[in-house]
Amino acid sequence: GEQLIVMLGAANRDPRRFARPDAFWPGRPDGGPMSFGAGAHFCLGAALARLEGAVAFPRLLRRFPGLAPGGEPDRRQGLTFRGFERLPVSLG
Repeated sequence: GEQLIVMLGAANRDPRRFARPDAFWPGRPDGGPMSFGAGAHFCLGAALARLEGAVAFPRLLRRFPGLAPGGEPDRRQGLTFRGFERLPVSLG
């Protein structure tokens, strides 16, 4: 009789399993992302998203080798999606 709210945005944020769960850490060594799902619920666009990242990030870093944080990020507030409202960067 109890209710449960499942939030994809909470995935990979359990401090009992993940070191620094609030940090943006694309190369996190302590577990794969849950964002693409698994089994029958695996995201059909996962391969494209990974390919886009593999192409886009190296090109971005080659073009702007001094790319660095440019201020404090602002996180979105909400139950459904986690992420950033603003993520300021400095181009070096």
